[in-house]
Amino acid sequence: MMFRTAFLTGCLLAIGPAFAAEPVRIGVTTILSGPLADRGQSEQYGVELALQRINQAGGVLGRPVEAVYGDNAADIPAGIAATKRLIEEQHAPVLLGALATPVTHAIMPIVQEAKVPLVIDISAGQDFVDASGVGGNDYVFKTIPSDLDIATDMMDWLKGQGVHSVAIVADDNDFNKTNAASMEKAAAAAGLKILANETIAKGTTDLAPLLARFKALAPDRIVTVLGVSTAAFFHAYEHAGWSVPVTGRIDFATAIGAVSPQFLAKGGLDSAAGVTVFTPFLETPGVQDFVHAYRAKYGLTPTQRSFFAYEATYLVVDAIRRANSDRPGDIQQALKSSKMPSLLGGTYAMDDHNHPHTPMQIVGVREGKISVIAQVGG
Repeated sequence: MMFRTAFLTGCLLAIGPAFAAEPVRIGVTTILSGPLADRGQSEQYGVELALQRINQAGGVLGRPVEAVYGDNAADIPAGIAATKRLIEEQHAPVLLGALATPVTHAIMPIVQEAKVPLVIDISAGQDFVDASGVGGNDYVFKTIPSDLDIATDMMDWLKGQGVHSVAIVADDNDFNKTNAASMEKAAAAAGLKILANETIAKGTTDLAPLLARFKALAPDRIVTVLGVSTAAFFHAYEHAGWSVPVTGRIDFATAIGAVSPQFLAKGGLDSAAGVTVFTPFLETPGVQDFVHAYRAKYGLTPTQRSFFAYEATYLVVDAIRRANSDRPGDIQQALKSSKMPSLLGGTYAMDDHNHPHTPMQIVGVREGKISVIAQVGG
């Protein structure tokens, strides 16, 4: 048995790519320490899975590809220092990151001055799109859909479902309030009537009064943008005796856990529909191949952070291959002309603001299970 194992290991090593040249480097600044380190780890895992597959397929320019990491700890000074180290000491010709929104804002002028392209693979703000490309920072590219992209696709889908009015509710933090504002803007653009846009005060646990106010307004849909209040909202929703459908950005796992098995069994959440930029439940061959490979490597289900880091790594390597160069300026120009297919469908084709538009999924609960019920946008 030992001989057989050694023989198989030798065969695997023999058929792998043999690299003699210096590796091509991709700089990654993300959160690798502190209370949010798990988020940075999921980004790192996506990058490393992509690099494993890229190098098994021969790398790029006849060279292996490696990631060099700068821990920004979700802290602006740490993020600035990490970015400068990646550029000045590690000589990374292209960066991914920075996950933490304030850090991403802070390092944008640094990459612009250094003329090193930055691919924002996770931070969702529309303001990054508005500040990039034409008339702005032409060294910044943003691949994950923005909060306005998400809201627009959600509201266009609701309009197609015959919805005429919505009431919006969000948790009291910058992320959720920004997304709620985008939902309101997109609803108005779609011609939907906005009956309310409320923020749940921090520490609120009883949401029955909120449901009662919304019930009196009689919207066609409640649009939720919730985090910590998800469980309290769906608990109140079950007990409100009101069957208005809930939509928005929904954490269905938490919602299912917050309602009773009886409510779930009788279809109490069957009318709910959330929008997401990635779900492991999308039954397409490419996505399922990624999900299975990720689970096999890490023993975890991938998040949207993992997925968009994975595809951003491929996008950067594709740009290096097409440019036949790992010089920063050549990579920047190649990124601008990208047309790489996404596993979600559509392509990473940049608009004037260096931002592509990949499809999103409308997700719901069917027979007690989370399922994709539609694809939108792209």
